Amino acid sequence: MLPIRRNNFELNTSIALRDAYRLFLVFAGDAPMFDLPADDQQDPLRLMRDDLFVDEITHLLIGTAIANRIQLEHMDGQRPGSSDGAARISDAGCGELWPDVLEDKGSQKLSFREACNKIVHAIHIVPDCGNPAENPLTSDVKLRGHKGKEAWVAHLNIPQYVRASVMNFRGQR
Repeated sequence: MLPIRRNNFELNTSIALRDAYRLFLVFAGDAPMFDLPADDQQDPLRLMRDDLFVDEITHLLIGTAIANRIQLEHMDGQRPGSSDGAARISDAGCGELWPDVLEDKGSQKLSFREACNKIVHAIHIVPDCGNPAENPLTSDVKLRGHKGKEAWVAHLNIPQYVRASVMNFRGQR
C-alpha cells in the first residue's frame, strides 16, 4: 500500500540536508579564519569570508526554513513509528523567543516550527558575534521582525536548528 500524502510532491531530501550541512559548516568553520596569520590584513580567504558570510547565512537559513516548513506540513501524521513524531520535531527547542520586546513580556522557548516561521518572516538576520569583522561567529543568530503591532526578537541556536532539520528530513526514511 502506498503512503497517503497530503501533497503531490516530495522535497529532495538530499538537497535540504546538504543545505543544513552547509549552514552548520559556515558556523563551525568560521573560527579558524581568525587563526590566519595576522600580518596580512589582505588575506584573500579572510576577505572572501568578510564579503560573503552574511549573504550565505541568510540564503541558507531562508532556504532551509522553507524546506523544513514544507516537510513538516507534508509529513504531518505520516512519520513512521509514531503518530506524534511530527509534533516532537516541531516542538524541538532551537533557541529563545521574545514575542513582544516593546512590552517586555519575557522570553519563551523557540520551537523548531516557530524558528522556521521567524526565519521566513524576519526583517533582520544578524549573526550574534558583535563586530563580525573582528570576531568569529558564535552559534547564535538574532532574528528580528514584527507580528501585527508586536516587535519580536529571536535568538536562533544554529546547532539545535540544524539537528532538528536533520531529524525532520531523516525521520521520513
